[in-house]
Amino acid sequence: MSDHTHAPSAQRQQAMTEALRAWDPEAEVSLEAGTGRLMVMTTLPTERVIAILKEVGENAEAGDSEPRGHKAGQCCGGCSH
Repeated sequence: MSDHTHAPSAQRQQAMTEALRAWDPEAEVSLEAGTGRLMVMTTLPTERVIAILKEVGENAEAGDSEPRGHKAGQCCGGCSH
């Protein structure tokens, strides 16, 4: 898990959303502050989402409910963070 105690959840969520929207203008990101669970709605493949998030300093990985290598157009809703 990334140490971002200096950045409130809303700022982190905005940074992740902006990074993903550079590749998918419709991307949506939701970050649960209490659990750190990240929900991403995008047409991008899971591996690309993870790579983009790593570029902005986040440590994300596909959650148990999200198979790696899903097809574009599916929700990447199971990322754990």
